[in-house]
Amino acid sequence: MAHFLTYLLLSFLIIYDSLGLSQSNQFCDAGVGYPESTCGFSSSSSSKLLIKGGTVLNAHQQEVADVYVEDGIIVAVKPNIKVDEDVTLLDATGKYVMPGGIDPHTHLAMEFMGTETIDDFFSGQAAALAGGTTMHIDFVIPVNGSLVAGFEAYKKKAKKSCMNYGFHMAITKWDESVSREMEIMVKEKGVNSFKFFMAYKGSLMISDELLLQGLERCKSLGALAMVHAENGDAVFEGQKRMIDLGITGPEGHALSRPPVLEGEATARAIRLAKFVNTPLYVVHVMSIDAMEEIARARKSGFEVI
Repeated sequence: MAHFLTYLLLSFLIIYDSLGLSQSNQFCDAGVGYPESTCGFSSSSSSKLLIKGGTVLNAHQQEVADVYVEDGIIVAVKPNIKVDEDVTLLDATGKYVMPGGIDPHTHLAMEFMGTETIDDFFSGQAAALAGGTTMHIDFVIPVNGSLVAGFEAYKKKAKKSCMNYGFHMAITKWDESVSREMEIMVKEKGVNSFKFFMAYKGSLMISDELLLQGLERCKSLGALAMVHAENGDAVFEGQKRMIDLGITGPEGHALSRPPVLEGEATARAIRLAKFVNTPLYVVHVMSIDAMEEIARARKSGFEVI
């Protein structure tokens, strides 16, 4: 794990090292709070780095060790590493050195039902970096159903990025052009996970027929199918009930979509994926009902994440 995960302290340095001067200065201009010596961090610094004496935390163990890096690649993690003089030293004594977090589910600069999420690809990423997350995977929303147009739109949104990111792709309609564009995403654009919304009736919600077609296409491409699993029709009825009762505050959101509706949709998605015989990723599991469906499927040997 140590050889392919970017360590948190290391990640901050590499991010500054890999950005152009104008990009790294976004932090300074935004008043994020980094010292002046960090602003405009020069790419001419040594390509060798030794993070010394920190408490290294990995999934499998905790130990006091050094982390030696060359050209952005972790070469060694062990105590008392000896190096040449041409190495940048970073004293981590008394500090934790840990892998940077990867957030696999974000919605930055997302336009949705007449609104747009407040954080863009700079402000959201700056906040993530401050908390130790060094990579994220965002969701591309198609433009008028077009995956390619959506991908290009999100590339423009991501031009102000200050950290590593990847893309999932939402599927909001189905026809032959979408099927072809899924192949383009996988083979040419590096996108190999596709999300199907079973909620948000009248906006992003897809039918069981579309979900089946999408699952089949994911299977043929070797891509991962993802679902937002809530019964969108029932949630829509629940929303109408809340409005009729005059419950229009934030509490109405939870009351309109009780756990049974997530459990039902999760069970349905799992069974359809089983029918197609392709793995399934159920995102943001929020209730015992959904968790029990996933646990039952995994216990039976089905590959559901």
